[in-house]
Amino acid sequence: MQRQCVVQRPNDPYIYLFVMGEWYCYNPKDEPLGSGAMGTVYVGYRCKNGEKIAVKRVKDCFANSKMIRDRAKQEASLAFRHQNLVEMIGYCEYALDNGPVFILSKFVSGMQIDEYVKMHLEGATDKVEKICNVIYPVLDALDYVHSRGVVHRDIKPSNIMIENESNIRLMDLGIARMNGGNKFSAFGFIGTPQYSAPEQISRDKNSSVQINASTDIYELGITFYELLTGKNPFDAPTEMGTLTKQMKESLPNDDKIPRKLMQVIWKATEKDQSKRYQTALEFKTAIKQAMLPPLSTSAKVQDWVDSHIGICIGSVAALIVFIGLLIFIF
Repeated sequence: MQRQCVVQRPNDPYIYLFVMGEWYCYNPKDEPLGSGAMGTVYVGYRCKNGEKIAVKRVKDCFANSKMIRDRAKQEASLAFRHQNLVEMIGYCEYALDNGPVFILSKFVSGMQIDEYVKMHLEGATDKVEKICNVIYPVLDALDYVHSRGVVHRDIKPSNIMIENESNIRLMDLGIARMNGGNKFSAFGFIGTPQYSAPEQISRDKNSSVQINASTDIYELGITFYELLTGKNPFDAPTEMGTLTKQMKESLPNDDKIPRKLMQVIWKATEKDQSKRYQTALEFKTAIKQAMLPPLSTSAKVQDWVDSHIGICIGSVAALIVFIGLLIFIF
């Protein structure tokens, strides 16, 4: 007989969840940690020692959808171990094809990165540099998941947490796409409109454009821009208005962003995905190069000499020969 995985006892506010051989619990009447397109997240606890965990309850309106249940199982199965990703615990369901669905993960204590920037970095002389330092570990996390055939598809400020004001963690792989096909895409648009790449929005099945690593790079480019400027340029009163902007408009220039870095962000957010950076590490390298201090005049001269060493040697040799000829003639 199969053990019941979801239990609620009389006169007990907690719901108990049996996942991967252990019991966990949470109180559905507690204030949620947050809510997204797919579910609501609560603080939960490991029953044997009281350790905090995160419990995502998939929204009940989706609980009987096979597509959503499969997606929840996929998220819970992403057993990644990386310092910049949230570690998953597992999946629990009331029944095999109906009722509540729960996804359990390790608890991350911290704040969303946009809140952190507003609270701690506004007005700072090194704001741009510090925001770049936040983006680097996100790119490391993306490099990790991309190398394992996964595309996140929902990079945005609320999915980037700063833990204990130091470590960065990329959250919520709930709509991630596994390489080799996405069985969910036929059911409509998936993602957050203000950050989504054009290929997430287009429904042209005959197009050669695919959702891949460059999709996450586009989304992170928009997120990066928003953290630096404090605004999302594609936000509109309606979802259709936002999606139209995403398809047709480029990021506007902003004086808050150094010119070289703005050029990097423009490349990351090209509408044509073939023109973007193709890997997270390529994007990271470009940001670092853009943030290097400008060369001094002497350094520029030395850099030119180093890159034209052959010409310089040839010129010196020619000058020596020319001087020798003048001496010989006269």
